[in-house]
Amino acid sequence: MKITVLCNDKGLEGFKSEHGISFFIELNGKKFLFDTGSTDVAVKNAEKLGIDLSEVESIIISHGHYDHLGGLGSVLKKTGAKKVMVGEGCLERKFSGSTESSPGGCGSEYEQLGASIETVRASREITNGLHVMTAAPFVTEERPGDKHNRIKGGTRIRGFFEDELSLAVVQNGVVTVITGCSHRGIGNIVKQASGFGKVKNVVGGLHLLHKTEDELEEIFEYLLGFDIDKFHIGHCTGDKVVKKIAERFPAEVLELMAGDSFEFHG
Repeated sequence: MKITVLCNDKGLEGFKSEHGISFFIELNGKKFLFDTGSTDVAVKNAEKLGIDLSEVESIIISHGHYDHLGGLGSVLKKTGAKKVMVGEGCLERKFSGSTESSPGGCGSEYEQLGASIETVRASREITNGLHVMTAAPFVTEERPGDKHNRIKGGTRIRGFFEDELSLAVVQNGVVTVITGCSHRGIGNIVKQASGFGKVKNVVGGLHLLHKTEDELEEIFEYLLGFDIDKFHIGHCTGDKVVKKIAERFPAEVLELMAGDSFEFHG
């Protein structure tokens, strides 16, 4: 499997960056896009890399925040008609405190650009070895912050990121976890993915930026039990936390950079 970072908060020299994430995934001769960033940065970086986004089988959206869903319109203008997989409630309006965190688009707008929207209500295998996982069950103490809200049926309620999708890629019994923000908790997501085999690689945003030292220690202690080999992390993880993980874990820890790519062979 090869993963190319099309969007991240930091990038290699010559590549655009923004607050957001987008991965171009190549697996067993098939291509997928996981998240789309905030604007058209993923599209522009794909063009620079010579990646033809029209070749993707489908687009998977981790959750309905602007930094993951906001670039979908720009992507669809390049890809043409594509299946877009979302979690239940992904397209509902969302808020972080008083600030709207959803991009403002709606399903009909994306459909006009060629999106065939599929709501994923249960975890399943998309293609051989690639599993889309619905919202991870809460098995640790990690929870989304109480500032997150969503509009459901005209009423504003606390959001627990019930729409969050993550990926588990299984190669010869070895699992690579791919996340957008890990709002449901990276420990919970890794535990969920461990049902497919030994989790050895973690890729994406871990949303640990605002955790306390005690919370980080509890999360680290839990993750250490999985004996993870590689972390390719960035976006909402936090620069200081990336360094802490590199110090705390006997693993290879690399910071995500837009324009970069890496491979896992199981």
